[in-house]
Amino acid sequence: MPELEMAPIRVMLVDDSVVARSIFSRVLGQHRDIEIVCEAADGDAALAQLNCNDVDIILLDIEMPKRSGLDALPDILVRSNGARILVVSAFAEENGSAALNALSLGACDTLAKPGKSGFSGKFSEILIDKVVRLGRSRRNTKHGDAIAVAKLAVEYQSLSRPECIAIGASTGGIPPIYEIIRNLVPALDCPIFITQHLPDAFMSFFARQLGGLTERTVSVATAGEVVKKNHIYIAPGDAHLTCRRGKDRIIIDRLDQYSHSRYCPSVDAMFASLAGIYGAGCMGMIFSGMGNDGAAGASDIFAAGGTTLVQDVESSVVWGMPGAVAKAGCASAILSPAQMTELLGRIAKSR
Repeated sequence: MPELEMAPIRVMLVDDSVVARSIFSRVLGQHRDIEIVCEAADGDAALAQLNCNDVDIILLDIEMPKRSGLDALPDILVRSNGARILVVSAFAEENGSAALNALSLGACDTLAKPGKSGFSGKFSEILIDKVVRLGRSRRNTKHGDAIAVAKLAVEYQSLSRPECIAIGASTGGIPPIYEIIRNLVPALDCPIFITQHLPDAFMSFFARQLGGLTERTVSVATAGEVVKKNHIYIAPGDAHLTCRRGKDRIIIDRLDQYSHSRYCPSVDAMFASLAGIYGAGCMGMIFSGMGNDGAAGASDIFAAGGTTLVQDVESSVVWGMPGAVAKAGCASAILSPAQMTELLGRIAKSR
């Protein structure tokens, strides 16, 4: 669809600061593939703008008068016709819980707003890169992958109860992770390992939020821990979550470098490690995310006789990571998070 590729990425700016909106407009406006189509000073004004403007990307501040970005975010998502939301706020760095709340509500990414003297240079480059990548991913997911799903889905009859569940995700992956963990039946008590691409500073907030959704013990993984049932282990943001087999137990490891992946933490590193330990008992799950992290690791799970479930294109914010696994022929099934929840419930009843 050449006309879609040539059309500029349409952006709405939502920030109560006229100065900030002016700077964002100037920074983004210099890129030939970006068009600023409207602005708003608060959440309610943003909703009004969405009544008459179709946009691809929404830059959203968190702290605003009248109606904050967090309060308006769910309504903005409903009215935005699939636009990607990038939270650009000082709170994205100063208040990790607020930034994580935005991601859990459906924002795609966050970026810390610098001080008045720091809007040029590296910040501008990062902002442009995030807007372009999110804008292009929206169009690829919306228009380019729907036909591929029917061709790539692998037929499966029944799955046995896993000995471990390994979850990998990035952009747009937090809401489906929360849905899966919130709805896990107690009978499925195997250890769960999660690699979610997030800054290291966010990981403790992520663990705390996830822990509030389940009776299971949730923690950021620490090297030397003994793996236990009914525990959920989250990869730290600055290292890879792996495991090793001890004499009569499985032990958490921290891998500081993994040459086979450019991502840190890496889903590939976690999948490869767990496939080697649990073999056919390893179940991988890949949720929304840019890039291809998890594809090589899913191949390792497949080779070990395990299974990998991937999120479907319709429910994914970005079908990069799930699509890479599917296109490699390593997806045991392509499902929505709700379908995965139902499948896990059925598996838990099997013997």
